[in-house]
Amino acid sequence: MEEKREHELERELEREHKREETTERELEKVHELERELDKELEEEHRTEEKIEQEIEAERHHHHRFFLVFIVNGEDFRIDVDPSSPLRHAVEKALVESGNSGRQDPSQWELRDSAGLLLDMQRSAKELRLDDGARLFLSLRVGAGGCK
Repeated sequence: MEEKREHELERELEREHKREETTERELEKVHELERELDKELEEEHRTEEKIEQEIEAERHHHHRFFLVFIVNGEDFRIDVDPSSPLRHAVEKALVESGNSGRQDPSQWELRDSAGLLLDMQRSAKELRLDDGARLFLSLRVGAGGCK
């Protein structure tokens, strides 16, 4: 009887050992999956950080502001790159104002609110124009004649 009991205990011990091995294998799979997820999470964090840095750099690199161009008595608010020549903003203002026949900026003159003639080849930054500055676009003398 004792032998039989001993044999049952051994079999129970073997079953318990097999359950432990199975649990250890499953636990190792869980740990492997956890490591993979940690790697993916780290990669996502790096990607997110890179995107945030790019957005911040883009904000600083392409700081834009608006200038108000008065064309034929109407205001046109134009988004301007402060480092680009004003000529580009003048071209936008002429398109938005509907001056389709005279969109060549050389036919126009640009003045600030004090009446000072501005060089369109210079940038808003070079001319120290403020965000929201009001600029007046008018045809040059002689540019409005008949063809």
